[in-house]
Amino acid sequence: MLYAVVLFLHSWLRWGVVVLGVLTLGRSLLGWLRARAWTPADRRLQLFFVSAFDLQLLLGMTLYFALSPLTPRSMEALRTNLSVSFLRFFSLEHPVMMLLALIAAHVASALSRRAGEAQRKHRVWAVGLLVAMLLIALGIPWPWLSHGRPLFRGF
Repeated sequence: MLYAVVLFLHSWLRWGVVVLGVLTLGRSLLGWLRARAWTPADRRLQLFFVSAFDLQLLLGMTLYFALSPLTPRSMEALRTNLSVSFLRFFSLEHPVMMLLALIAAHVASALSRRAGEAQRKHRVWAVGLLVAMLLIALGIPWPWLSHGRPLFRGF
């Protein structure tokens, strides 16, 4: 039962991360292109995105290391399972992509906070966030892929 709850939360929180990421990216791109001031609202949105993504990773790691019935079996024969696209995606590709995306978001957030002028803050954040969002898009199990999952999961 706990597995189903955490999987449900992980499945739905991804949309919060994606929506916050798109909003944050749009705001930062506009700030960069229009040389707009870096405001407390920009910082708040940045913090909300990174925090939601941190929570998403925590839920994912809980699934991966503690609750998933798939992970222990796929780790037992990792070399063999790398040839099975479904197992390779969920045991290796998905977690690595998302971890790299989170690292990109954290690095961009830290670098943008240290950047001097507002336009540079927006540029650093926008570029880092764009990298993170591309990695997120590559790591989502879209329904049309062979290893796909539903866009909206129920209990």
